Amino acid sequence: MIFNMKTSILLIAVLIYCIQNISVQAQGLSLQEALQKAQENRLDIKIKHYSTEVSENEIGKINAKNLPQVNADFDMRYNSILQTSILPAAASTSSNGVDVPIKFGTNYNALLGLNLTQNILNPSNKGDKKIAVAQSEYSKLEKSTTEVMVKQEVTEAYFSSLLWKEKSKLSIENVNRTLAIYTTAKNQYQEGTLSQYEMERSRIDHENALAEHQKNVQNQYLAMADLYYKMGTDEIATDSLSDSITSLYTTFQLNEKSSEEIKRPELSMEEAQLNIFELNMKKQNLAYLPTVSFYANYSMQYLNNDLFPFQSTQVYPFSYLGLKASIPLFDGFYKEKNKSEYKIKSQASKLRYEKLVKDYKQEKNRAQTSIKNAQQDLDFQSKNLTLITSLYKIETDRLKNGAIKPNDLTTTYYTLQQTQNNYLNALYNYLIAVVAYKKAEGSL
Repeated sequence: MIFNMKTSILLIAVLIYCIQNISVQAQGLSLQEALQKAQENRLDIKIKHYSTEVSENEIGKINAKNLPQVNADFDMRYNSILQTSILPAAASTSSNGVDVPIKFGTNYNALLGLNLTQNILNPSNKGDKKIAVAQSEYSKLEKSTTEVMVKQEVTEAYFSSLLWKEKSKLSIENVNRTLAIYTTAKNQYQEGTLSQYEMERSRIDHENALAEHQKNVQNQYLAMADLYYKMGTDEIATDSLSDSITSLYTTFQLNEKSSEEIKRPELSMEEAQLNIFELNMKKQNLAYLPTVSFYANYSMQYLNNDLFPFQSTQVYPFSYLGLKASIPLFDGFYKEKNKSEYKIKSQASKLRYEKLVKDYKQEKNRAQTSIKNAQQDLDFQSKNLTLITSLYKIETDRLKNGAIKPNDLTTTYYTLQQTQNNYLNALYNYLIAVVAYKKAEGSL
């Protein structure tokens, strides 16, 4: 009884898991999910993330310079020949007026010391920290630029997958249409109301439709593979897409009013770069200020003619405290040369910013024109599709009633097929134009 109950629970759990998986597969991949996976998986985004971490770590390194610096020294010396010093004759009454050479020291001299240094005033560190903070902001903006690029790539790849998905649907419908025409043609041929030549033409149309469908299916697979590649995934998890090209057309509709301001991360990057150059110029001025540091030492010195045994009476401790100020006087105009270099780079950065603003305004204008042209073409193709669909239905009914021959429907059929493809291409071009516009103005 217990075994059966456990088995039942296990089967129910497996069934629920399978149903959930089937539901996920049926739901397919949405555009937002594709964008999210790309943000998680793309290696170029991960690389920029690590670059940002390196910049932030640089701030920590500069902060560490302002903390106490402590180190220990150990020095063991054996004096094989002691250094000779001269005792002046005036310093000794027993020298008979002659300088006396003498030797001070022991054979063994060991020194163990503990040193501490603390920066009190270091203008260069202050300048370096401001530059590191600005560089960290620049790295974050660089990462944002990469994320926008990835978002555009994935969005366009998703649109392409939807395009070939819809074309595959249309091509299979065309296969069914041509098969129906070919079947009718064979029946009429058998009844003697249609020539063999006309029947063979219907067969060829059907085979051409099959070949076209096979190409569309292959292109659909390649588009899906490209989408998953742009998402940073090696394998295609599902070939089902939950969004439709028509629903995305509604989602990507633009408002009539568009902002005149362009908010491109590239512009913010150039502003950050200009700030870095200006901070470097200020750092050169800070380098003329003195640096002040506090230092302390505690040491123990062992002096003995014998290395062993070690005797504590031969250990002589000493310590000292100090305050050090270093004032730069002349460096051969090195700092001035650096200052001039960053000033030139700042001027070039300002010009680059102005050029980028003009370039992006022109890019936005081109994108606006592309959207208008794409919308006009889409409206035109939509009207044509409505008209040719109606005409094809009329011609199909006439064929069923025997009013026309199968080949008489061929022209209308090819026009319908071409119009359907034209409409899908126009819809795709509109979506691509909207993405380009959003990137141009900085709202993607």
